[in-house]
Amino acid sequence: MSRFNEVVERRGTNSLKWDMTKQRFGGEDLLPMWVADMDFRAPKEVLDALHNVVEHGIFGYPAHSESVDEAVQSWLNRRYNWSIDTNSLIYTAGIVPTISYIIQAFTKPGDQVIIQTPVYYPFYDVVKKNNRELLRNPLSFDGDRYEMDLQHLESIITEKTKLLVLCHPHNPVGRVWKREELEALAALCEKHGLLVVSDEIHADLLFEGQTHIPFASVNSDAAQRTFTCLAPSKTFNLAGIQTSYVVVENKQYHKQLNNHLANTFANMTNSFAEVATEAAYNHGEEWLSELMSYVEDNYKFVKQFVNEHMPKLRVMDSEGTYLLWLDCSKLPLTSTERKKWLIEEAKLALNPGAIFGEEGQDFERINLACPRATLQEGLERLKDAYTKRAF
Repeated sequence: MSRFNEVVERRGTNSLKWDMTKQRFGGEDLLPMWVADMDFRAPKEVLDALHNVVEHGIFGYPAHSESVDEAVQSWLNRRYNWSIDTNSLIYTAGIVPTISYIIQAFTKPGDQVIIQTPVYYPFYDVVKKNNRELLRNPLSFDGDRYEMDLQHLESIITEKTKLLVLCHPHNPVGRVWKREELEALAALCEKHGLLVVSDEIHADLLFEGQTHIPFASVNSDAAQRTFTCLAPSKTFNLAGIQTSYVVVENKQYHKQLNNHLANTFANMTNSFAEVATEAAYNHGEEWLSELMSYVEDNYKFVKQFVNEHMPKLRVMDSEGTYLLWLDCSKLPLTSTERKKWLIEEAKLALNPGAIFGEEGQDFERINLACPRATLQEGLERLKDAYTKRAF
């Protein structure tokens, strides 16, 4: 029996996902299947390492440990065949804040930043709230598969365009970008002198047969223009610990970002971050392998259930992440009507696709990282609401 079948009560734990659902969605008795955290306990080795910190009982200012660098370096080498110098690492307290700091340090107000939509919704705010101009490069979608539209991308670049934010693997569409796609993008960024912030937080969450290729590893030029943002937080369900890091192989950029973090007093992590990172990367591989087998089984279960019981809905093909992209375009409902139907009739809290951009209007995002019993309850609720409407 899988350890991931355990249903852990999260209500009353200050959980955004479980305790803030009513406030966020407005309905009663909703099953939360929205925000991207898991309903699974972190690996025992991580919990044991954190217990040791708690039992010591003193939470003074933490110093950096080189053993964390070695754990990160080993993980990147084992998982992605990517060899980095530990001197290229900078530790931060979350990937979205890190993207914001990079935008602040390497662009100026009025400069243009590109995102590839539909995409993780904080990308919009992290550009706009820093007073940079947002350029949208929508993914090409043929009804079955998403691709990068590099022809459109090149057409929107101007002399003010300084930076591209890459979502890799892509949230919410579940694409794991292939080498030839990354090489083509890298050539275009080199041609136009674009810096690249590559958000690779979902890199470890791949389905069987998929391989993650860090954008910075594509060639030497990409290595020098890329800020690779990574974290154990999504992989091992440690988001609340706020631990992340960025790989900056360009020495000048590394110094410039470090100086910006120091100037904004954002250059210190908490007492738990490095401890959790080191334990996860040194001891979490078996747990991760079991996790992704479980998540992929959940994905297949949903796909079969939807095909059998709700033929006007369609589960999009996915290559990774624990987030499912559900095509609702055949329902006779607008995005707003569909959200109301899901809340009031299905009693489900899902991420409406529209928040990821106008290209997501016909979709919903569902979190698969939950015990099968929770997932089945959500599907039964959806089926009942679907059947009563006689879609």
